[in-house]
Amino acid sequence: MDQDEAYRRVWQAFRGVETLADGRHDTADWRSHDGVYAVCVVRVPSAAIAAEIAPFRQALAIHPFVRVHPDHFLHVTLQELGFVCDRPGRPDEMTPTRLEEFATAAAGPIAETRPFDLRLGGANSFQDAVFLDVHDRGRCARLHTRLFEIAAIPRVPRYPYLPHSTVAHYTAEVPVDGLPALIARWRDQRFGAFRVNEVEIVTLRLDEPYPALEPYAVFPLGR
Repeated sequence: MDQDEAYRRVWQAFRGVETLADGRHDTADWRSHDGVYAVCVVRVPSAAIAAEIAPFRQALAIHPFVRVHPDHFLHVTLQELGFVCDRPGRPDEMTPTRLEEFATAAAGPIAETRPFDLRLGGANSFQDAVFLDVHDRGRCARLHTRLFEIAAIPRVPRYPYLPHSTVAHYTAEVPVDGLPALIARWRDQRFGAFRVNEVEIVTLRLDEPYPALEPYAVFPLGR
């Protein structure tokens, strides 16, 4: 219930926005790091939402300031870990050894979680990105809490954790105009559901906008 209320608050806040924000992750700062970026995720199988999401994507893609995510990049973030490099010099960087330690520590809490069903929808938006709500009876949030306790970079995030699957980023600071009305057409849309049987740590290259989510460690949920 609290999670659903949070989505409603986000939607109401977006309806009051006058200007969009550039939400691209692949900024100059992102590319200035060495190595790869590591994050703990639940992958979203494209087949589970392909038919339902296609018209929504097409409507978004008409706008030149909206960059729609490709199928292979769809996921629900559970815990961001950081940039993996041999010589960390910044708070958001970590060594390969520290990533390995996190993977070892995470295996137990993840194995204690039973598989669960996850439904996506309706459509929603932050000021900088379009996303789908997650309906999972709070399971992703509970996993996040466990993983945050052992996170490689235990810093306080800018915003409270709210599970979501981003489907597009805004690429410019431009007037919002009729975008809320467009997204509202899919606000009550169910985009599909799937069974979550595993959690992954994946790594991303830093030299392209939508790199493959390369598996680093795969953790089956408890049976």
